[in-house]
Amino acid sequence: MIPSVKPAMIRALGISKEIEDAAWFVLAPALQGKASALDGRTSTWTADAAREFLERLERGVEDAKAPMMTNLRQNLEGASREAKLLAVELLFLQSLPLAHEVKSLKVKRARVAEAASWLEPPLELPEELYEGMTDHGIIRDRTAEFNWTIWDHLKWLCRFVIHVDEQPTSAINDALRDPLAFHELAAGTPEDQPAIRRSIEYLAWPNYFEPVVADVERREIRDAFASLVGGANGDSEEEVTADIHRIRLHLDEQAGQRIDWYSRQLVSQWRKVGDPGRRAWLLRTHHDNTDLLGAWQGQEKVTLDVEHLRSLDAGVTAGVVQHAVDEDYKHLGYVEREDNKTAVFAFLSVMKPGDLVLFQHSGRVRVGVVLGEPEHNEDNRRMRRKVRWIDENHAITDLPRHVQRQLSTPGIIVDVTRVIQALQSLLPAEAETDGEEEAEPTAVVEAVQEGFRPLTEEFAASLHMELEPLKEIAELLEDNRQLVLYGPPGTGKTYLAKHLAAELAGDSTDERVKLVQFHPSYAYEDFFEGYRPDKTDDGQVSFKLVAGPLRRLAEEAAKPENVAKPYFLIIDEMNRANLAKVFGELYFLLEYRDDRIYLQYSPNEPFSLPDNLYIIGTMNTADRSIAMMDAAIRRRFAFIELHPKTEPVRGSLRRFLEARGLDTLNADLLDALNDAIDDWDRDLMIGPSYFMKSAAQTPAGLRRIWKYELMPLLEEHYHGQLNRAQLEERFGLDQLLGRLAAR
Repeated sequence: MIPSVKPAMIRALGISKEIEDAAWFVLAPALQGKASALDGRTSTWTADAAREFLERLERGVEDAKAPMMTNLRQNLEGASREAKLLAVELLFLQSLPLAHEVKSLKVKRARVAEAASWLEPPLELPEELYEGMTDHGIIRDRTAEFNWTIWDHLKWLCRFVIHVDEQPTSAINDALRDPLAFHELAAGTPEDQPAIRRSIEYLAWPNYFEPVVADVERREIRDAFASLVGGANGDSEEEVTADIHRIRLHLDEQAGQRIDWYSRQLVSQWRKVGDPGRRAWLLRTHHDNTDLLGAWQGQEKVTLDVEHLRSLDAGVTAGVVQHAVDEDYKHLGYVEREDNKTAVFAFLSVMKPGDLVLFQHSGRVRVGVVLGEPEHNEDNRRMRRKVRWIDENHAITDLPRHVQRQLSTPGIIVDVTRVIQALQSLLPAEAETDGEEEAEPTAVVEAVQEGFRPLTEEFAASLHMELEPLKEIAELLEDNRQLVLYGPPGTGKTYLAKHLAAELAGDSTDERVKLVQFHPSYAYEDFFEGYRPDKTDDGQVSFKLVAGPLRRLAEEAAKPENVAKPYFLIIDEMNRANLAKVFGELYFLLEYRDDRIYLQYSPNEPFSLPDNLYIIGTMNTADRSIAMMDAAIRRRFAFIELHPKTEPVRGSLRRFLEARGLDTLNADLLDALNDAIDDWDRDLMIGPSYFMKSAAQTPAGLRRIWKYELMPLLEEHYHGQLNRAQLEERFGLDQLLGRLAAR
């Protein structure tokens, strides 16, 4: 059920009146057959002027890499004043309703002014033209397509002008009185371009049409709110438009003003959960079909084979696709059917104009931008979408490793949105700026530390340890990506793991350092992912898949913006759990970070451990279970001993006491205690942390620690070997103090 709309939570489109006025400044005289509002004397919306402009656009461009305005100026050289002035008007209408950043707004205003300068004499544009060209704009769902398809949009606008000029006066008058008649007029333009057509329909009739031009988003809005107005009427474009109009009037009444479909409150109700906006898709042909790939590039399209599939409409639901593929592809195996379901649903219902697409061939990658909605070929054996392919291709081996991994994911159409930032960097500057404006200086920000932050003497001193052993641990961790700190109790394994990880990460907030503690009942479902009871809205109990700490941290580390930052997972008391049970199939990834596996609870989603995720385990050697560690774990982790008699632990207590100006007697006691333990029992020796407690700095506190912590521990170690009197004689506090005094 859709919650009621609260007026205070929806921003009214106060700017729409400015845009409407600016649009009608150009459209009113144009549609009524009057002279252009820009100079008051030139007739621009004529079939002759539009055909001349269209013919020049269809010549193509001399240099595909040159700025769009450079190519347009060359194409318009020698054109009539009518054609040049029409170009100014159509450039203005194409970009007027788009939402812009301030910088790109300047560029678009500059475009219109530059086109006006090509007239002879140059035309000084009236201020009314710019008043609606604000930086806010109202069409926000297709700006990428508008930027990449200016040439195609201008061609459609030329055909629209020709179509309008050929209509009888009565048809034009009907279109000016009735929005549905205007839609019929615009839709009758040959070679439809839905995005620019819907934009013009909105500019002409903003009270009826909406500034939402993508089919997917229009249907999502209608489906999300249809229950507010008694349900949907149908799925034709006209029916969807009418449904959205009724919904908007209903919400306007609740809000007391014109609503914004992209306000935070509304967009969260109609946009699907997890929709990232612009997506990226890896496309494959069967058997790496070279001819088909050539057709994709030459005809600016992508296709999907659907030879045996019944006809399905754009925006179809996943359930309908699943049923159709299961029925029509019975001759295929289960895996192939699943691949086809994913591909068909993505192609028809998830992919949108503005998304990135890419394909691989002969070790190279080519990237493009989706420009059109899905269509069926005449023979109904393939579906197609229009795509603008970028001329340059890239060697796969030159791409970042996390991108290469995504490109090896199997499937016909694969969602690779998680690496979209890296893919966008492969594109030339979009037509947003055309390279015609100098970059503005950006604010100075602190660079993100790539890799491990270097360890310093100050850091080592804060741990009361020597720097060189700490550097060696850091280097070993960077090389192996996972290691274990093991040693007797009290040697500071967990303390060192936490502080070392935070220092190497350079993250004072600990957002990139997480700690979990293993125990005998800890399992794969706790560590990575598993099903957990959940309560439904109607009070019933169900189960849902819940990510554990390793999966959550891995997903965060794998985000494109985080690939240069190290992330750390600390596993405390690692040997207390059944490691084979906890790690499961993840054992493989600990050794082969470049590979991916399919998980027991997510069998359709390949998973890999990112290179920038480091694992530090701790193990207590007093627990004999460390001796039972299997070879698989020992091979995948580097093992570093923290022992009271070796660096970096040796001498740390003395440095601790000296730094605080305290008596170093406790350091002598620790050495004497460990000397009393046989060398073959070195794993049972005592670490310095017992003596770093504040209680240990007083005689009474030291006796309590000795009596209630150390002696019980030693008694357990030597159970059956020494009786209590022998333990006291060998390890008692008074006995050790006496020996020290006798030296």
